[in-house]
Amino acid sequence: MFSVAKERDPFVVDASSVLDFLSQKFKDGAAYGTLNTTRSAISLISAVDITTDPNIARFFKGIFKLRPIKPKYDSTWDTEPVLTRAANLFPLNKLSLRQLTEKLVILLALGTAHRVQTLSLIAIENISRYKNNVQIKIPNIIKTSRPGASQPLLVLPLFTDKPELCVANTLLEYIKKTEELRVNEKRLLISFRKPHKAVSSQTLSRWIKKFLSECGVDEKFTAHSTRHASTSKAAEAGVSLDLIRKTAGWSEKSQVFAKFYNRPINSQNNNNFAEVVLLNRTKDK
Repeated sequence: MFSVAKERDPFVVDASSVLDFLSQKFKDGAAYGTLNTTRSAISLISAVDITTDPNIARFFKGIFKLRPIKPKYDSTWDTEPVLTRAANLFPLNKLSLRQLTEKLVILLALGTAHRVQTLSLIAIENISRYKNNVQIKIPNIIKTSRPGASQPLLVLPLFTDKPELCVANTLLEYIKKTEELRVNEKRLLISFRKPHKAVSSQTLSRWIKKFLSECGVDEKFTAHSTRHASTSKAAEAGVSLDLIRKTAGWSEKSQVFAKFYNRPINSQNNNNFAEVVLLNRTKDK
């Protein structure tokens, strides 16, 4: 619409027209990240390379000072009441499909620190059971996938001393309970209503949000906040930054956790992320 109003060809742009457009978006309230994404989108369709223009670079430096990137949350929620409710959904073989599904989804979200996108892509054929854990390969391209980096491998340890919070056994029980319902459905997580098809990431987000709300978590927190809560819990318990990055899918030098996810929790060293988050194990235990 901007190009039409200015009677310009949207595929032939110069730095001046781009700055004009971005300045208007800034005045309309666009954040730094939105403007940066817009610049990238323009670069993809533009016949002229604008990525190295010094004036545009200076514009973004100024925008960063005037409207710096801020984390979505100043703090995050305590995982304890959420895990307490999940633990009360036990024994597993006595749960309804809905209860078992909700428990599995919240434990997967907290125990892996991955996005719901990743969880929605889990396929039965990529799940392997070992003596001490269950491992899940994610061959699909996800948001954190990048050239030269390994695809996610979700490792779910078997908890013998606290079975009510064992995500691995919950997953295995879920597979057994849904075996006859899924027919030819290969994705792990399916609807607990007929025809029991694979659910989308939006559905998983809705389930998580509902579970958190029923545990008293502030309504402002979305399903994605499980990523904040679990990684912050792990950091507080002494898990190394390298392990947190590896578990959540961030690169070795990524500053994303430090800038946007590591939040104080409202209300030590361990080599397994899920054990710290789900069992509250610290170096003192």
